[in-house]
Amino acid sequence: DRNTNVRLAAEAVNGQIIQPGEKFSYNTVVGERTEAKGYKPAAAYANGETVQEYGGGVCQVSSTLYNAVIAAGLQTTERTGHSYEPTYVTPGQDATVSYMKPDFVFTNTSEVPVGIRTSFQNRTMYVEIFGVPVLETGTKRYMESRKVSDVEPPAPTYIEDPAVPYGEEVIAKNSTNGSVWTTDIVLEKDGEVVERTYLHRTSYKGHAAVIHR
Repeated sequence: DRNTNVRLAAEAVNGQIIQPGEKFSYNTVVGERTEAKGYKPAAAYANGETVQEYGGGVCQVSSTLYNAVIAAGLQTTERTGHSYEPTYVTPGQDATVSYMKPDFVFTNTSEVPVGIRTSFQNRTMYVEIFGVPVLETGTKRYMESRKVSDVEPPAPTYIEDPAVPYGEEVIAKNSTNGSVWTTDIVLEKDGEVVERTYLHRTSYKGHAAVIHR
């Protein structure tokens, strides 16, 4: 189901043309993720909780597009990190979306139109951006993230379980820490780092322990 959602979102983004100075809005292009469009219920984050939601998983498309936009030298104007650390991209380099907010938006800051080509094969998302290069020949631009601190997990969730002897507790699920990451944009020229610019700071929540008693 998740793979179906990723494929449908990728197909919606594929072939988009963005004019010079024009903004690309992921939610505007992909639209609402509904059953009528073929989207399936799959795991997604909503208000800090994991839920089954139509279109769950489409953040893999927006996050891959985000990385491609940075690599192409274009300007991101709206990006939000997930509630919890992503598993398919380095933390700090994700872009979560939900209809209508949050959105992922970037601007074509080049002087010519750019086109987006996407594909989803073998559970891997690919994004290519075509146009006249913004960066100089031999220059590479990418994000680099590092964890700066842990975040204490939420208080445990207790479940009253008649199978557990009175006065005892059984841990059904261990807690996990959250984390805080900082992300820079790194510019390389002929294999040498020539510039490093702070981009943003992203905080992720931890998961509470689940205890039966």
